[in-house]
Amino acid sequence: MHRMIESNVRNVAPRCWWRVCLLQLIVACSVIDAAAAQEVDPGARDASAAAPPADEKTGSDKSGLATLVEVRLPLGSGGEAPLKQTITRARDRLIAEARQRGDGRRPILVLEFVPAGGAEGAGSQFETVLSLARFLESREMSDVKTVAWIPRTIRGHGVLAAIACEEIVMAADAELGEASADEPADQAVSRTVVEAYREIADAKRTIPVALAVGMIDPAVEVVQIESEDGVRFLLRDEVEAFRADNEVITERVLVPAGSVARFTGREGRQYGFVKYLGAEKPDVAKALSTPVESLEVNQSLLADWDPVMLTVRGEITPGQVSQLSTLLNDNIASGANWIGIRVDSVGGDLDACITLANQLAELDPNAVRTVAYVPVEAKGGAAIVALACDQLVMAPDAFIGIGPHLAEVGGDDNRNLPPQPRRRRGFKPQRDEQDPVALRAAVASAEISLQSSLAAKTNRSWSLLAAMIDPKVELFEYRQKETGEVRWMSPEEAGQLRDAANWTQGAALHAGNQPLALRGTEALESGIAFQTVDSFDQLERLYGLDQVAFVEPNWAMKLVHALASPTLATFLLMLGLVGMYIELKTPGVGVGGVVATLAFLLFFWSKSLEGTATSLEIVMFVGGIVLMLIEIFVVPGVGVFGLTGGLMVIFSLVLASQTFTFPRSGAEMDEMRRSMSIVVGAGIGVIGLAIAMRRFLPKAPIFNRLVLEPPPPEERITLSHREALADYSHLIGVTGEAMTDLRPGGRALVGGQLIDVIAEGVPLDRGANVVVVEAHANRVLVRAVT
Repeated sequence: MHRMIESNVRNVAPRCWWRVCLLQLIVACSVIDAAAAQEVDPGARDASAAAPPADEKTGSDKSGLATLVEVRLPLGSGGEAPLKQTITRARDRLIAEARQRGDGRRPILVLEFVPAGGAEGAGSQFETVLSLARFLESREMSDVKTVAWIPRTIRGHGVLAAIACEEIVMAADAELGEASADEPADQAVSRTVVEAYREIADAKRTIPVALAVGMIDPAVEVVQIESEDGVRFLLRDEVEAFRADNEVITERVLVPAGSVARFTGREGRQYGFVKYLGAEKPDVAKALSTPVESLEVNQSLLADWDPVMLTVRGEITPGQVSQLSTLLNDNIASGANWIGIRVDSVGGDLDACITLANQLAELDPNAVRTVAYVPVEAKGGAAIVALACDQLVMAPDAFIGIGPHLAEVGGDDNRNLPPQPRRRRGFKPQRDEQDPVALRAAVASAEISLQSSLAAKTNRSWSLLAAMIDPKVELFEYRQKETGEVRWMSPEEAGQLRDAANWTQGAALHAGNQPLALRGTEALESGIAFQTVDSFDQLERLYGLDQVAFVEPNWAMKLVHALASPTLATFLLMLGLVGMYIELKTPGVGVGGVVATLAFLLFFWSKSLEGTATSLEIVMFVGGIVLMLIEIFVVPGVGVFGLTGGLMVIFSLVLASQTFTFPRSGAEMDEMRRSMSIVVGAGIGVIGLAIAMRRFLPKAPIFNRLVLEPPPPEERITLSHREALADYSHLIGVTGEAMTDLRPGGRALVGGQLIDVIAEGVPLDRGANVVVVEAHANRVLVRAVT
């Protein structure tokens, strides 16, 4: 350990001599008291430092929530990835338990730094530790308090991860420092490395920036300055600027040039960057006011993932989202706890994209981890889906940004809008794609949804999500002055923050006149992406996955999707209604009834699996059919039952094709028009088919046995004349045989005459014995012979 060099400053103004004398007297008394205390009980100070101040103990007596994760040093290439996963699981479990207990205090995540062998943890790769340090000081970890516990000496770049925590607990004799041990001894330390230490120290404020720089750069000199405002630690080149504005009382060279800082736990406590002293877990538990059992390593946090991978490719449509939603729910129900979304798309229907993004964001991160993998590109709505996942992993040369058909939405000159391909957009009519006004309205509606709903469910700012679909949104780096937190936001969102005055605007994420398009490496540097990988195999190694199951829609899901399409849905409705018409024209449970039943079952089954039809629509449809049958067979001519039943059938078919009851936006109006067009189209088709069947079906070779063919024109004239003069009263009481089914009308052979009759009461089958019970002119009423 280096020797400290003292030099009293002689340039104090004469008018302050009495202050200097008084201060020196106080310091001398303090040193004497401290020395006496150490002689009486050398461990007394360590014990008092290990316990929190009295005011910190006041309040709730409930023990705080905490857990421990081991950080084994050194960290080699890629070693931070599984460690991040373990830390994330520990964080999620702590947060869930705190919510369950109703504990408003921040849970404590203790990172125990465990150096391997006798190298005191040296040998860590700088990029690996820097990635871990940035993760620890990121917004993702803001819901828990991170505490670095250093029971043994560590040196090398592992120091950087320790100072990235909010608090440090050390054993009194353990040492922290000499971070340059992992740098080449014959070369100067890279400025990039030095600035990284400065960045982390400045962001967390756990340790003074000068002390952190002194741990890595032997070229600097660290000075301890005492002024009227207190004690400060500065680099030598900062001293003169400080003198210009402050009155310096004493100056002390803490770390001379040519050496690197290395402090014991006691020294760290003295200089203020070590919160408590503790060499054993009970000491740490007492200092943090948490049960010692909570500081045992939780093996469940190291459990293997049960992974599945879903694919989002091409244009995103409502049908595709419906399939993905079904697959997602089925696999989670089967026990999958790692959901990968492979995104290779430039977007599509914005409503569908946001629906999928909301479903992903609403998954409990304590139970399911969602990871978006972008090997090529994710733009527009697809980018929103990717950002809605817990973590984003990209290929280094992959792109994430605004979609090509959205890049000019914010332009003032609509003539510069690029021509749009004619492609299916689900609920959106194709004209919306080529109509700049409609497209701009869709983007505005989507932004409202992002701001009011989706952003609150993710760890992203709403302006970052909106920038993926709106070129007018400009993103800047904002840093919180007090905490050092960094976010990418628009000036509008930054101005809406409660502590807006504490955020300072930095550089823009992209040029204002260029559409947003970030490579994977750029997204990683800006903190938008979690990691970059060169291949899917590397992604598996990143998460320690084995045998990832790629889930694709099976034939049944594809069939359901096809049946739910507007064309086939209209066809099924036509088929069902035509089957009902045939069944009514050909009494008995025959071909028409079977066809109608199958058609309506397929229609409601496909709509139910697509998520638009529920039990309400099915009950309305069945109830409507029952009322119509009552009108036809039980109380004919009333009209109330038939009208009510018909309206119920129509409403049920319309509601079964949409996800809402009453439209509240332009997009829902479009969906309602689409639903009504299906029902109206099916109705028009049925009318046309009914007319055709009435004319041609009786002459068909097979169907002429099912439907009575009307008599020729000459016979119709003769029958009309006979019916005008007919009197069948003499047949009352005469028995005969039904020659056709009487439903209720038909023909029967009575008294040797083939006449038209009407069955009284229940319908009768062909061949039934009947008796005439009433006759008025040509109206003959019969009933079954008992």
